[in-house]
Amino acid sequence: MWYSSIINVLQEGQSYRRSDLISLLKQEHGGLKENTYSWAIGNMLKDGILQRTGWGYYVLAKKEQKPPYVPPYSVEAQTIRFLVSNQFPQLGFTIFETTLLNEFLNHLIAKNTVYVQVERNFCDAVFKYLKWNTDRLVLYRPSAKQYSLYFRPNMIVVQDWISEAPLNPKAPHDITMEKMLVDIYCERDSTILYSTSEYPDIVWDVYDRYPVDTVRLLRYARRRHREVEIAAFIPEQYRLDKSSSRIQ
Repeated sequence: MWYSSIINVLQEGQSYRRSDLISLLKQEHGGLKENTYSWAIGNMLKDGILQRTGWGYYVLAKKEQKPPYVPPYSVEAQTIRFLVSNQFPQLGFTIFETTLLNEFLNHLIAKNTVYVQVERNFCDAVFKYLKWNTDRLVLYRPSAKQYSLYFRPNMIVVQDWISEAPLNPKAPHDITMEKMLVDIYCERDSTILYSTSEYPDIVWDVYDRYPVDTVRLLRYARRRHREVEIAAFIPEQYRLDKSSSRIQ
């Protein structure tokens, strides 16, 4: 809702009078009727944005500590990660597998695909290595048509690694949630994995369960030329204010 932008102004732990909140709301959204601001304060209490500390006094509700996202890789994906990192110890790459989405989908993905996203100059070497050292079908930079035509359960897809992708320094080969949300929207063959109508629900579910760095997510989305589109799906309370992003 429009009044959620006040989250960017309020300080955690600081107590605010009702009149203070109304003044802040007027600064953010001027020109509204007086009772609209009172209605907004009531709704923020219902939404859990504010907590009442006394008659006419309020504080910003404490956010629940959400667990960091740790991708629950299958044994197959872990094996591929080990093979590539052992053979190419200095190589930058990220592992994604389609069944990671099952946590957020209504219709589960039964036939898994493991994606190995590799620094562009090493894609060919990794493709050949996996082709000769696994018993899986390995595709190299397939188009959407090729992906559909040659699809096999548990196959491996080697792709280019997009620069400026958000990474986890403690687990550099594990996909981050920010990268996953952008990639599944941008990849041409992702529509085979889930209905595009489910994407908004995926985003909301992710933000509800895990901490997401919206700045990093939108920076990567900008790198992939999808910043405006993806920003529209982010829950309003997590969107950036006008001063911190080009997205409004």
